[in-house]
Amino acid sequence: MDAPPIDGLSHLQLNVSDLDTSVAWYKSALGLIELRGEPGRYVALQSTTGRFRLVLSAGGRAGTSGALDHIAVAISDVGALTTWCAHLTDIGVSHQGIKSNIAGQSVDLFDPDGNNVELISER
Repeated sequence: MDAPPIDGLSHLQLNVSDLDTSVAWYKSALGLIELRGEPGRYVALQSTTGRFRLVLSAGGRAGTSGALDHIAVAISDVGALTTWCAHLTDIGVSHQGIKSNIAGQSVDLFDPDGNNVELISER
């Protein structure tokens, strides 16, 4: 079975040491605007065109400041996520199925090095 299509990159998520300072820097340096967030935990920023998203997370795992938290690839809809789950199961890739989150619905995978790859259908 071939892998279903990916629509593009949804977002990159970085662990940061000081959320407020980092948010201010990305707003100033790159002109990003706030999309959503949870005070003290994370802030999602996007370009003014909406074509680039960056999520900044406070207090990641010890020693992970500045490290990539996860990569998220855009999937068209929940039906396509269901197809992805079937594909992953067929090829023996572990996952816990579709779950809801603040941005939509997603499936989390982990590569052989433990890096989180999120397949997400955003609202």
